[in-house]
Amino acid sequence: MEKIPEFLKNNDHYLKSCILYEVLQKKPIFDSYRTFCNTVGQDAMEYRDFEFRYHRFGRGELDFDYARSLDPVPKTLMDMPANLMQKITKDLDPFERSYLRLMNHGLKSFIDSFPTVFKRHIYIDVLDKELVLRLNGKKYGFEKEGDGCKFSTPKNDWRFEKSEKSYIQKGLEYLTLVFKIPNLQTDLLWWGVTDQTSELDDLLPVPFFAKSAFIVVYNFDKMVRLLTSLKPGHLEEFKLHFKEPIGKEHFTRVFETEQFKQAESVEIHRIVVFDLEDLVSFSHLKSFTCGLTSITEPEEILQIRDTISTFKDIEWCKISYRRNGTPIGLLAEVLEEEVPEGPLESFTHRYENPESKKTLEFKIQEKREYCDIDIRKIL
Repeated sequence: MEKIPEFLKNNDHYLKSCILYEVLQKKPIFDSYRTFCNTVGQDAMEYRDFEFRYHRFGRGELDFDYARSLDPVPKTLMDMPANLMQKITKDLDPFERSYLRLMNHGLKSFIDSFPTVFKRHIYIDVLDKELVLRLNGKKYGFEKEGDGCKFSTPKNDWRFEKSEKSYIQKGLEYLTLVFKIPNLQTDLLWWGVTDQTSELDDLLPVPFFAKSAFIVVYNFDKMVRLLTSLKPGHLEEFKLHFKEPIGKEHFTRVFETEQFKQAESVEIHRIVVFDLEDLVSFSHLKSFTCGLTSITEPEEILQIRDTISTFKDIEWCKISYRRNGTPIGLLAEVLEEEVPEGPLESFTHRYENPESKKTLEFKIQEKREYCDIDIRKIL
């Protein structure tokens, strides 16, 4: 009797007869496979081959000589059309996408083959005791609590959980996953790191692809370093804000960057005060916002007008300066605009450049201690 299993294993038709017998017993397939192995031998047939024959016989397809090689090659997940795979993965958050990359080499290669684009924003705000991360509106919050932190994520419905790690360390677990995604892009990068921490200094991959950026940092050197990590040419606009006054002499470094030279729009907070002669640095831009030294002589408004009107691509700009008590009526007089009796809070002036025939509209308005000069191309 001991030789019978070996005899059966060496005869393909006899093995198939055993499988047909199990089908006729109408037992669950796994129970049938276990009985088959106990009878014939554990190494007689792999489960997938048993399953194939079991289902064929169950459908009444009793051709013992059927060659399995004639069957079409079974489809796998990676045989799915690329556009369908993209539809499946596009709504995954970056953490789900990162985990999916770890499943197998094929999925990793597929996910890495096309950019992950955050159409709304990647928002990072670090304060004294809090780190906030927003990805396309989904908020992840980390707050200092005792020696550790409490944190909330969309997956736990924003209910707080606790961790022994600091709020920066816990936040970095999520941030690192985001910025390790290959081909990561965003329409807006908001980087508001006002707390003096160095743990986020090397977080961004270089170059990083952002169409626009809003940067608030405590340190000018780190601001320049962050700005220059953004891909020039891809970066269309950026805004630079500061928590404390900073001298305009530092901005030579910004003006020399490719990011500034290739941008279309730049906003520098009015806390930075430029001289009239510095305005030419913005001549290549379509739009810009900046602060200016106080106008001490009303005729200086003519210098502003004549300078801006030569900018070839300008569409809009806003210049702010401290009034120091100087009424804007004096500017209106220099620009030969009618000045009504009584206080003047705003007026509009139009100017056509005689060479370019470009017409600019200047709206000059008092706003408390400041005066705003809004300049817009209208023709």
